[in-house]
Amino acid sequence: MSSTALGPAADTRGGIVAELWRVVVVAPRGTSHRIAEDLRHRIRDGALVPGSLLPSEAQLCEQYDVARGTARAALAVLVDEGVVEVVPGVGRRVAGGDGADRTTAYGRIAADLAEQIRAGTLAPDAPLPSEATVMEQYGVSRNTARRAFKVLADSGVVVVRHGVGAFVRSAES
Repeated sequence: MSSTALGPAADTRGGIVAELWRVVVVAPRGTSHRIAEDLRHRIRDGALVPGSLLPSEAQLCEQYDVARGTARAALAVLVDEGVVEVVPGVGRRVAGGDGADRTTAYGRIAADLAEQIRAGTLAPDAPLPSEATVMEQYGVSRNTARRAFKVLADSGVVVVRHGVGAFVRSAES
């Protein structure tokens, strides 16, 4: 992994010279993307099926002989793509699950709330459930709830008023 090197050093107090060496070994640039690509292939090939846990950061570090930050960056790429989702207190798993449902938790929440809006359960200008309510109802983290609201806001279905909450976009908005 990594160690560091220092060259010769002089002690100015007594003229003692000590040679200390630390060698820094850094993973080549783009290693995290290569790890992410390898994990993507394992998912596509069926070695990692929807709902299954990915190797931990520590396991990836050992397997690819990289630092924890490199392994974490590789996993973050897959999370950002929606291929992998974070399960708080458990780890990261392949997104999706039973059958055709291959969306992330925040995607499922956003789809469910969007369906409630289409069905009229949530009327125009009505507030969406709070983050705390979404967290409890769906058993997800605050970040997952926020990401679901962001998906809805980005698609124009809701309006987020900072400090107030998220509201169904009215027809005239």
